[in-house]
Amino acid sequence: MRLLLISLDAVCAADAATLLSLPHLGDLARRGVFCDQVRTIYPTLTYPIHASIITGCYPERHGILHNELFMPRRPPGRRPWYWEARHMQADTLHQAAARAGREVASILWPTTGKHRGIRYNFPEALALPGESQVLKMLRQGSAAWILKNEILHGRTRPSIKQPHLDRYATLLLEKLIGKHYYPGMKVGAAGDVEPSARRKRQHMPDMMTIHLVDCDAARHAHGTDSPEAGAALIRLDEAVGRLLAALENVRALDQTIVAVVSDHGHEDVRGILALDEWLVVQGIPARAQTLGFGAYILCERGRRSYIEALLNEHKADLKLRHVYSHRELRDLRLGDVVDLAVEAEHGVEIVDTLEQRPSCATHGFGLDRPAAKVLMWLAGPPFREGVQLEAAEVVDIAPTLAKAAGLYLRDAQGRVLSEAFAGVH
Repeated sequence: MRLLLISLDAVCAADAATLLSLPHLGDLARRGVFCDQVRTIYPTLTYPIHASIITGCYPERHGILHNELFMPRRPPGRRPWYWEARHMQADTLHQAAARAGREVASILWPTTGKHRGIRYNFPEALALPGESQVLKMLRQGSAAWILKNEILHGRTRPSIKQPHLDRYATLLLEKLIGKHYYPGMKVGAAGDVEPSARRKRQHMPDMMTIHLVDCDAARHAHGTDSPEAGAALIRLDEAVGRLLAALENVRALDQTIVAVVSDHGHEDVRGILALDEWLVVQGIPARAQTLGFGAYILCERGRRSYIEALLNEHKADLKLRHVYSHRELRDLRLGDVVDLAVEAEHGVEIVDTLEQRPSCATHGFGLDRPAAKVLMWLAGPPFREGVQLEAAEVVDIAPTLAKAAGLYLRDAQGRVLSEAFAGVH
């Protein structure tokens, strides 16, 4: 069974009514299973969550605990991210599909750089200062395919900013879906391809993933409920519609599992806290790695209890809402890597330095926030129609899709959402 997995970055339960009122996502909910109470993982950052979406695992197992590698000596904007597949420590749907002999395509999906199992790979890998964006993409992705598309379609993309990048990403996937068709293909009365045409037909990928970032960029730059964010939601629906139409045009929609998921919401920023700078100035033997509205605290060996007590003592002064103990972080399924973590008061973004320009909105908050509830659509032959699930977990997505697509996923910690499948009442 073919699988199309679409991720809508920075969309959450608060957006459900808007998205269900739009033509394509609204229709997809009516044709399949929908849930607006999907609990995401901590931390509410894009890369850890997308690792959980594609593996069915918590960070303790997949190993992606942040967007960026922890390099406090490097200034913001110069720190590498978890771009490469080698960072992933758990089995992914991409790997499961490749093992099963299926052709895989991935567009802007996090932590897929240099992935050996993805034939058509346009990974998310941004150039750092002094690097070439073109060379980085060619080294991280499928070089010949990327170059071919750049020659054919690069002029349609005015920049690599949003919404231009999402439009280009959607175009790339539309073209891959179109590989199912060649001009003059003959279709019989029953809708099947005639034998002579079948021999000439090209093959579309069996598994396709795409990460759409338009809404995340709009909310960071303009605010959670800004007109720009509202326009981005409409564009996301249009992108989904384009991909569904591409499948319909080659008569493949009815044989394709379509999953649309999201990762986290946003909240508006009203103030900042330069926590790492404070730790350094105070001579405290610890460093902070910002999460947005929270931060990891990495302590010198044997100083964890001392740092935890110190942070709790200064909670009011620093405008901290909560200090996460090491035990709490283990309960949140982060494992043993992170010593402590903090969450700032509502609206306070934790930045590296006071000179850093804050976002208009951000995330990186705890799981008790409303924006930690995200969305999921499941449609296609295995799934029920017109059903709304009461609740699910982000880690349930991968094992559910693996069952639907007939794939074996080795490490998943989530459960199969059996209530989503046809024949279950």
